[in-house]
Amino acid sequence: MNERTDSIVLHFIAQYLMAPFILLFGFYVLVFGESGPGGGFQAGAIVGSALVLMRLTEGMEQSRRFLSSRGLLLIACAGVGIYAGVGLLALFAGQPFLDYSYVPNGWVNAFAEREHTSRALGVLGIEIGVFLAVAATLTLIFDYLMERLSDA
Repeated sequence: MNERTDSIVLHFIAQYLMAPFILLFGFYVLVFGESGPGGGFQAGAIVGSALVLMRLTEGMEQSRRFLSSRGLLLIACAGVGIYAGVGLLALFAGQPFLDYSYVPNGWVNAFAEREHTSRALGVLGIEIGVFLAVAATLTLIFDYLMERLSDA
């Protein structure tokens, strides 16, 4: 499975019609996950499935030039770091770990209600971290399984 799929139609539909809409929907679920159904995990799973689709239709070698396994590992670690960073930000300020309502005063719009805006920024930071970790991890799992399949 190291070569690109033979079907030009399948390649075109997956790469240029399906994948962009799947990615767009994943980012929509991430951004509006606080006020509706969705969130970081669901958005990460959706974007991870788009990355797997692109890897399946483009071929592993070609798609790894765009985003290598090492790059995916760095993205997953950055996601965990963002998640922990938001939690530690509140902890170092004397608040409970992952207290969404605490964001430094300079980060909040002066015209908005402080508590609501701080909580929204905190939740968005947490969800971005989860999103990055889940999308990269799901793609890494696929890469690992494909390597095992090609070794057998």
